[in-house]
Amino acid sequence: MSRYLISAVEQAVWSLLNFGVNLLLIRFVAPDEYGAFMLWASCGFVLSSLQNALTVCHLQALTPGAGIDPKRLPVERLMHGVNAVFLVMTALACLGAALAWRSAGSPYGAPAAALFVPAFLAQQYLRALAFSRGRPGLATVQTAAVFCLVALLLGQVLLEGSRPDANTVLWRLGLAYTVTGAAGAVWALRGQGGWLRRHEMKAYGDYVRQSGWVFLGVSSTELLTRFYVFVVAGWFGAATLASLSATQQLLRPVPLLAMSWSMVARNDLARRRDRQAWNGFRRLLALAAGVGMLFAAAWTVILHMAWPTIATHLFGGKYLADGWMVVLWGLSAAITLGQTVVSTGLQVLRAFKPLALANGAASLVAAAGILLTMRALGPAGAIIGTAAGQLLELAAMAAILLSITAARRRSA
Repeated sequence: MSRYLISAVEQAVWSLLNFGVNLLLIRFVAPDEYGAFMLWASCGFVLSSLQNALTVCHLQALTPGAGIDPKRLPVERLMHGVNAVFLVMTALACLGAALAWRSAGSPYGAPAAALFVPAFLAQQYLRALAFSRGRPGLATVQTAAVFCLVALLLGQVLLEGSRPDANTVLWRLGLAYTVTGAAGAVWALRGQGGWLRRHEMKAYGDYVRQSGWVFLGVSSTELLTRFYVFVVAGWFGAATLASLSATQQLLRPVPLLAMSWSMVARNDLARRRDRQAWNGFRRLLALAAGVGMLFAAAWTVILHMAWPTIATHLFGGKYLADGWMVVLWGLSAAITLGQTVVSTGLQVLRAFKPLALANGAASLVAAAGILLTMRALGPAGAIIGTAAGQLLELAAMAAILLSITAARRRSA
């Protein structure tokens, strides 16, 4: 139980960090600059899912233990090397895209993204590594350190009385993630030897097939979840993206709560899987999904009723007329929570292929739904189309999970 509590605290700090940053930007930054920041932040989350497919999922499948544990050491060293290559490539791609946008005079042209995105990914990797080693307390310390540094660096900008742009914010955030990530890397690599040799990297070929299915799954999920960001950014502009993002911010604790549960519950689900306790396996998932969705519904009602006060006092009077979006985002958040719970069960069962196929089908529905409903309803169509695809994915994943567990119970 203490592991769940520590994980919940860590997720609360992480949620508070993200909410605090977004609240400051919503209130003090021009809408087009906030929209530009959200584009790059979304890139970070999308690439985080790709990072998960390439490296993190293989760490999470290991038995918890120290980094020098003989069963973990070769896998960890390999994943560290693959992740380092991934971060370098990400930095170069972000720099190229930012400079191209900057030359065109676009608000998305923020070169500091080349620091922010890879630094954010490094922090996410180290955070997942701590959880995979069974050290949620260490992950909490890392997240708290980022929180303190971000508060210091952004607070300094605001105290100066200047009105920061997206590039300034990304630079400060990137610096905070870099400092914390460097300290975390010292801990992560301690006692694990020097640089990865070329012949060791060849061992990654054994993981490629699994990573391929995981990549299809997570890329489809990210397409499902964040496709609207890139469509709205190009179709309606940064200011409209800012409105959609602002109305979603206070609902972000819902999926973050699900992620907190997922990080710790994997061990309990794996133990039930190994004991072939399939009734307990499904009961744990059903309880988490049910309680989580009730929380999502209650939180959505509270936010919708309080929106005039929130927009007036927290957002400085901005986005006051956009409160109707909160209800739609609440529906999407509840479905996202259910997706996370069921997906966790399927990942523990190593059902990567059917999970990826379900995600792929749902993402296509969401992409088509977003484009069609946006043409008819404007920006609101982005939320409706996303929720439709999410609901289809949740139904497909639940059916797959029930089928697999029923088959394994019969064969036990």
